[in-house]
Amino acid sequence: MIQRIQSLYMLLLALINIILICLIDSDPSNSLPISYFGYFRTYITDYYFLEILSILFFTNIFLFKYLNFQLNVLRFISVVLIFGIINLFDERSLSDSFKDPGLLYFSFSLFFISMTFNSIKKDKAIIKSSNRLR
Repeated sequence: MIQRIQSLYMLLLALINIILICLIDSDPSNSLPISYFGYFRTYITDYYFLEILSILFFTNIFLFKYLNFQLNVLRFISVVLIFGIINLFDERSLSDSFKDPGLLYFSFSLFFISMTFNSIKKDKAIIKSSNRLR
């Protein structure tokens, strides 16, 4: 389970989300400025966005027997992250949006999700080829 590379990618994504939870929800003097994450900030703080993503990544690690379900969960998360990127550029200037560290978060998360997605597809191909030999 943990020796699979996609489990490590998802664990890294969950840890990134937990670190951001600690940075955003800690005391106001040490937290990230309000301008970070743009208009998506209300979703992060009010609707527990990062907490839900962390839980999804952790549960997705333990669903290693259900590869199709893992892929569907990752597709859902990537659609939500794409919505976050679009929301960063909505009603803000481009220079403000490109300076926002939220863009780094969304792009790194999408990169690691795509790496996880590719690793799961490789696992499916290996399982499919081994089933042909039986």
